[in-house]
Amino acid sequence: MTLKINVVCTSGLGTSLMIRIHLEALLREQGLRADIEHMDVASLGLSPAADLIVGAHHIADSLPPRLLEQAEWIPLENMTDRNYLRTKLMESPRFLAWREREKGLRE
Repeated sequence: MTLKINVVCTSGLGTSLMIRIHLEALLREQGLRADIEHMDVASLGLSPAADLIVGAHHIADSLPPRLLEQAEWIPLENMTDRNYLRTKLMESPRFLAWREREKGLRE
């Protein structure tokens, strides 16, 4: 099963792209691949349902409530620190469950 991650920011350009690049690098370090898209908040409602939504904590009020019922929201206080992002991923129950399934399939 592929994990679907939507990375959002206000405009869908710089911040979300930077977070996406960090996420892809972190997953590569663990030998994992996920379907990651970056976008603006308005486009989030048009995107297929995701397992995780990642973005700056201050945009939480802009996220469509119906999506938060389906996806786990990972709010970030620091968008530039890859180690901080790693910590937030490792606190995510949905990410950890997916990672364990993926590792189990490879063994």
